[in-house]
Amino acid sequence: MRQDTRVREGRLERDGVGLRYLEWPAGDEKEPAILLIHGLSSNALIWTRLAPLLAGRRVVALDQRSHGRSDSPATGYGNEQLAADVAFAISELGLVRPVVAGHSWGALIALELAATWPDLVGGLAVVDGPIAPMSMFMTWDEAATRMQPPLPVYKGFDEAAGAVRDYLRDAWDGDLADFVEAGLVEEGGAWRSTLTAPVRLEILKAMFGAQPELLLPRVEGPILVAAAGDFRDWRERQVAMATEIRPDAVVHWYDSAHDIPLIRPAELAVDLDRLAYRAAYREVERDLDGLDGDWSRPAQGDGAGWSAKDLLAHLASTQAALPRIFSTSVEPRAAVKDGAAPFDSARWNASQVGRRMEATPESLKQEIRAATDALDPVLAEADLQSVTQAGPFAGRPLAETLELMLAHQRTHAAELRRALQG
Repeated sequence: MRQDTRVREGRLERDGVGLRYLEWPAGDEKEPAILLIHGLSSNALIWTRLAPLLAGRRVVALDQRSHGRSDSPATGYGNEQLAADVAFAISELGLVRPVVAGHSWGALIALELAATWPDLVGGLAVVDGPIAPMSMFMTWDEAATRMQPPLPVYKGFDEAAGAVRDYLRDAWDGDLADFVEAGLVEEGGAWRSTLTAPVRLEILKAMFGAQPELLLPRVEGPILVAAAGDFRDWRERQVAMATEIRPDAVVHWYDSAHDIPLIRPAELAVDLDRLAYRAAYREVERDLDGLDGDWSRPAQGDGAGWSAKDLLAHLASTQAALPRIFSTSVEPRAAVKDGAAPFDSARWNASQVGRRMEATPESLKQEIRAATDALDPVLAEADLQSVTQAGPFAGRPLAETLELMLAHQRTHAAELRRALQG
């Protein structure tokens, strides 16, 4: 194996089926983590170019059944069973509401997971995968003919690598040798896919029968649709159907063929990082929305003598300010003149809490929900390398400001929870 030695390989077992996973180093472990699911006849190493670009996040990629170095049982290839494999991995690996990104067929499994176990998934990325029923675009016979060609048998590894090189063209490089090798088994001097024709056909039947339009409404977290630019008319029809159901889904088009993780890894990594921030701020809202109790109880905060309701008001005011702070369209803040007082956060906090003195806890929660809705499209397009242009962290890189404000909101949310629980 020529695999990057920084990647850790592990193995899980669910109901007697061994599942391999790969994990990239997390660094400072920004939350949430990202879980990656490959497509049909692929394996976890399709993410080998993308995962290292998500610096600071825990990144895990799973080999699905009959793929890569996972086991190949005779049964268990329905969408529900495969999504249950991923749910098991999330639990066993201690991933707390990760962003789940699926490519191609893997996107359908990710969607099934997010719809069936919404409490496990913080955000969903559909990377050039089916988001509308295939039966609307072709018959089963057409699908089986188009998607189930005779599986190739290679005389050796070099021939197999050459086939992938011919397919990827300019996107090919020697760093993909491990990816090619992980998708093959050697039998009698010949090399074939780990996926047999009967299993592939079973998966295709489940894929053809899937109803994404029934799954999309059940996804609770933010959604990214990452669509390849080829076959544009067909993909646009799918995207239009999906966004009619979920108008909050963010759609980004890539100048790429189907294998976006290999062809445009840097662009996709940025979009997944943005999705992770969308999920993180949505998680703050979700946490606060579930709190209740005696709002007159004393609570810690930036101002002395705050009650729990005061702290909730502070959180509401901060969340409401975030869309402007994070927007790259905001004009740079005017320079502070010599002798002028710098930004006084305590004074600003007190004034914002005072403005909300008569608000009820439920109305403050509603303000937080509305603010998060307004923040979501801002984060989806944010230039994470830009400089923050407004607010108390003006002048800092935007990614750093995002983390600082998340830490602020999470800390106060934890204080508020403790105050209400007594």
